[in-house]
Amino acid sequence: MNGSKDYQQQTEALRNFGIDVSREAVEKYALEKFGRIPQNQIERDSARYCKVMEESRRIMKQGFENV
Repeated sequence: MNGSKDYQQQTEALRNFGIDVSREAVEKYALEKFGRIPQNQIERDSARYCKVMEESRRIMKQGFENV
């Protein structure tokens, strides 16, 4: 299995839903929410996952409001 290819597919899928998970976007999110830029890959991944969850909730809420 190719981890890099899987990551690229996940990133592309998130972009299709309007969720920006670029390094810059994740660092900006972490700075706003946690008060600092991630210092290592673990912190960056954690901030990325938090951003995805928050954005997913926002998308789902908007979808349910339109029903």
